[in-house]
Amino acid sequence: MKILRVITSMNPEHGGVVEAVSSMAKRFNSNDLTTDVLCFDEKDSKWILAEGDYNIYGVGRRYTGYGINFAYFSWLIKNASSYDVVILDGLWQFHILGGYVLKLLGVPYCVFTHGMLDPYFNKNKLKYIKKLPFWFLVERNVISLANAVIFTCEDESQLAEKSFPYFVAEPRIATLGVQANAKDEAMLKSAFYSSFPDLINKRFILFLSRIHPKKGIDLLIDAVAKVNILPSDMVFVIAGPDQSGETEKLQRRAKELGVESRFKWVGMLTGNIKWGAYAAAESFILPSHQENFGIVVAEALSTSTPVLITNKVNIWREIDAAGAGFVEDDDVDGVKNLLNRWFELTTKEKLVMTMNAKACYQNNFSIESAVADLEKVLLNVINTPRK
Repeated sequence: MKILRVITSMNPEHGGVVEAVSSMAKRFNSNDLTTDVLCFDEKDSKWILAEGDYNIYGVGRRYTGYGINFAYFSWLIKNASSYDVVILDGLWQFHILGGYVLKLLGVPYCVFTHGMLDPYFNKNKLKYIKKLPFWFLVERNVISLANAVIFTCEDESQLAEKSFPYFVAEPRIATLGVQANAKDEAMLKSAFYSSFPDLINKRFILFLSRIHPKKGIDLLIDAVAKVNILPSDMVFVIAGPDQSGETEKLQRRAKELGVESRFKWVGMLTGNIKWGAYAAAESFILPSHQENFGIVVAEALSTSTPVLITNKVNIWREIDAAGAGFVEDDDVDGVKNLLNRWFELTTKEKLVMTMNAKACYQNNFSIESAVADLEKVLLNVINTPRK
């Protein structure tokens, strides 16, 4: 089976979708499976040149916020028929128009929504109104024509049905997964502490994701100022790229509340340093207002790190059922409860939760389970032509 995935960009700074596509592409390359990626990046982009495990094709620079590049159509017309199935990753960008081309070419395709049909994004009524013409002219049609629309969990699928009018789709569930880092934990911790030696004698809770309003870092700052039990040596490491200028505002908020010394802002982490941060952290926190999945949550679990999340992270049910962390509402009181519940645990209870975290990863979010899910969906698409 030969698979093509189409995504706006493979720049790792764009977060979890890029990580998910890359992880799966690496695993979907064998004698029986081949995955290529087509993106709207320059051919000489460093992340394309650095990738050696699978093919990435860049069609060149995209224009306007919609990501327009008409060379995309030429590429599809010339090459798409050599693939058994195509996955369009994400919505609301120019690449989704490829669904029309693929339909004309008779090439089966799927739309992987990656949470982009969550009603959360409709709270901004102006943006919702601006999206409606695109929904009726493009997205709705490409979705309804697709051989399958892929969601990462049942919660995401159900939420999508409430997002826009006249939603019609062939929904399928395929979890995302991450490849656990096989390197020695002590070595990974050493890589992290070598970069941030001031944290060597500190306990810390890790946030690792994009610095963005939907991630709820402001809730964490307010909660830290109100938490009942805050160990004297506890800090919160905030890691991730900031593409919207949020960091300065958040730092001001922490200073206003007198908790700026509790936060360590380390920027984007990659490679051994990133995995070392997971390994060294006491727990991982994601106080997000919306996550269709949360790749970083699965990464934390793979390192046996318990997770503190809100019930707006759509995989919260699996976390809760496994006893792999705590789940609360996405407000200040909810995040405060997450912290209080964690700090109230005994050493033995924390040890049990670390074991539960690893088991939760292996049972639900390993790369092996994700590969099996997606392969099943794609084989069904190929063997069951859309009527």
